[in-house]
Amino acid sequence: MRVLVVEDSSTVTKVLSHLFAQDSSIEVDFAANFAVAKALTEQNEYFAAVCDRCLPDAPDGEVIEWTLAKGLPTIVLTARMDEEERCRLQGLGVVDYVFKENRFSYQYVVQLVQRLHRNQNYRVLVVDDSQVARKQVKDLLERHLFEVVEADGAAAAMVQLATGEFTLLITDYEMPDTNGVELICQVREQLKKETLSIVGLSGQEEVSAKFIKYGANDFLRKPFFAEEFYCRINSLIEAQELNQKLWQRANLDYLTGVANRRYLMSQLADLALQSKGQGVCLAMLDIDHFKSINDRYGHQAGDQVLQEVAKELKQSLKRFIVGRVGGEEFAVVMPGLTGEQAWRLIEAIRRKISSMVLNCQDQQIQISFSAGICEANDNIEIDELFARADEVMYQAKEAGRNLVLLEEPETA
Repeated sequence: MRVLVVEDSSTVTKVLSHLFAQDSSIEVDFAANFAVAKALTEQNEYFAAVCDRCLPDAPDGEVIEWTLAKGLPTIVLTARMDEEERCRLQGLGVVDYVFKENRFSYQYVVQLVQRLHRNQNYRVLVVDDSQVARKQVKDLLERHLFEVVEADGAAAAMVQLATGEFTLLITDYEMPDTNGVELICQVREQLKKETLSIVGLSGQEEVSAKFIKYGANDFLRKPFFAEEFYCRINSLIEAQELNQKLWQRANLDYLTGVANRRYLMSQLADLALQSKGQGVCLAMLDIDHFKSINDRYGHQAGDQVLQEVAKELKQSLKRFIVGRVGGEEFAVVMPGLTGEQAWRLIEAIRRKISSMVLNCQDQQIQISFSAGICEANDNIEIDELFARADEVMYQAKEAGRNLVLLEEPETA
């Protein structure tokens, strides 16, 4: 991610240089005037620009218009601002303007660049029966690099939500078929606040409480200032990112990124309540000779082996729940499969992994695993299911390793 900073103050340049240097993913080029900025934009491709509003060779913000014309999201640095200039900058389509006041102001600039980069991963659904109103909101969001999808009413919005993933929903209240509050009620039956943030819009202040009570995360009264809009949206996205990080820390294995034992057990418990006769298969996998790998190649190599096996399991078993339940042990929960289907699936992964050669610190390491699979058709007793799968896995190890075994059915 390469950023252009156009600033004639050596003091401001030093502060921004120090702050940007703390993020190794950002490379920054500094220009002290408009002429140097022009030359740099001809030589390099930039993700975004941070521009001083008043430069010796561009006293009226010409550099801002230049970077915007180049298609660069532009953040403006300024020592002063009146209402006329604020409106002009917003009309030009800048990302934001920041006053040169203190260290926090410059930290905000760096955070804003980082926010723009992350926003590219987020989709926003804008719902309004007015095409003009939708376009206004869409334009604001696209300045901050969100991917935006439009819907002209509740029915179209529900179709979009059913067919795609969204981070944020922004809905107007006054719509002819179903109003915004009724839409939110429908949405919240399917998607929780942790999954989808919702902002309600209306010219009626009195409906704000309705929006919040029935599941919106926030409310904006129309007409609104662009700065207020961005502050609310960014706060919601940041809260959602924080919740996601907390969820990952609580439920995912820190090394491999697959589910940890606690989360895997909770998912099995949910399946036990919901199964209603649906078959569930559990596979237990143990990496062969893992202690020897650690002893011979070191723990860094061992970690890399765990990560590679987890990566392959995640890619090949996207429909199912993959977890790390011990040092070198993994488990896979496969609802809806018969034992034979589960065996064929895990066997295909075994063949693929056993043919791999892992390069680690100029060493080549071959990997294999042994696995045991059992099937529960009726009541799922979680501890018993784990014990059965574990027993079959040890049978595979005793039979020579690099083998997948399916539990034999009990004979009368």
